[in-house]
Amino acid sequence: MYARGDAYGTCDGSSESVIVVWHGMGDSGDALDGLARAVTRSLVPARACVRSLMFAVTSSGDRWAGYVGDVGAQVDAACELLRTDDAVRGAGGFHALGLSQGGQFVRGVVQRCGRELGAKSLVTLGGQHAGVDALPGGGSEPPSATCRAMNEAASAASANALVRRRVVQAQYFRDTSTHATYQRYLETNAYLPEINNEGQANANAEYRDAIASLERFVMFMFENDDMVNPPESSWFGSRVVGGLNRSQIVPYDRNSAIYQNLGLDALDADGRLELRLVPGARHMQFDVDWFTREVVRKYFM
Repeated sequence: MYARGDAYGTCDGSSESVIVVWHGMGDSGDALDGLARAVTRSLVPARACVRSLMFAVTSSGDRWAGYVGDVGAQVDAACELLRTDDAVRGAGGFHALGLSQGGQFVRGVVQRCGRELGAKSLVTLGGQHAGVDALPGGGSEPPSATCRAMNEAASAASANALVRRRVVQAQYFRDTSTHATYQRYLETNAYLPEINNEGQANANAEYRDAIASLERFVMFMFENDDMVNPPESSWFGSRVVGGLNRSQIVPYDRNSAIYQNLGLDALDADGRLELRLVPGARHMQFDVDWFTREVVRKYFM
C-alpha cells in the first residue's frame, strides 16, 4: 500500500510540532493547502510541520482511494510512513487531525502506532466514530420507501465479501435497524468493529492504552449535519439496536462498552475528552478563521 504525506512548513528533524491530517471523502491530501498553511502560520514562531496524508501519487488517485480501498491497509501504510518521518522524530510525536471520514481513519493510526510514535492529541471534525446507518440524504425519519431500499441495499453490500474490503464507506456502515443486521455488521465489517473494540471476543488493550495516553481527544459535531447519519456518530452516538423509534439516539456515555473498551473513560476522568458542537452548521461547514481560532490555537499550540 502506497502512502505519502505532503509537507507544509518545517518538516525536518528540527520540527517542534507535527500535525498529521487525514482528509475526507471526495477530497485529496494535496488539496488542503488553505488549512495546512493556516496551521503553520498560527504556530509561528514554532517550527511547525503539517503532513497531509495521501494514498496515491496523484490527486485524482488519492480521491479514488477515499472510495475504493482497504482502510486497514491504508492505516498501516500511514503508520509505516510516520515511522520514517524525521519531523515526527524531531518533534517527539505528532498531533492527529481527521476531517469527516478521515476522523475514524486517523484514529486508527493513533490506536495502531500512536503510543509507539508519541501521538499527543486527536481532533476530529464531523467524524463517523460509531459508523453510519444511512446513506447521505437517506437518514430522514421516517425514511421514504426509496431511502429505506437504498439503505438496506447498502447494508447488504457492506457484508458482501467482494465489497467489504474494497468499498471504503462499507467499512464503517453500521446497520442497527435489527439485532440480526447489527450482528451481521459485527461479524463481517472489515474495519469499524475492530478499531472500536466493539463486539470483539478480546478487546485490544493496545488500542485502549493508545487512546487513554493522549493529552486530549476532541470531537466536533456539526449541529445540522446532513451527511453523517446519525450526526451523533461524531460523538460515538448511535441509534438503538433494533429500536422501533429510529429517532432515538444512544449517546456516548459512561455505560457504553466502547466508552470503557477504548479508554474514553480514562480521558474523561481528568478532562482530556471534549465533545464540541458547531452550532447551526452543516457537514464540514466552517471557514479558515474559525478553524484557526477553535482548533489550531486551542489544541495544537
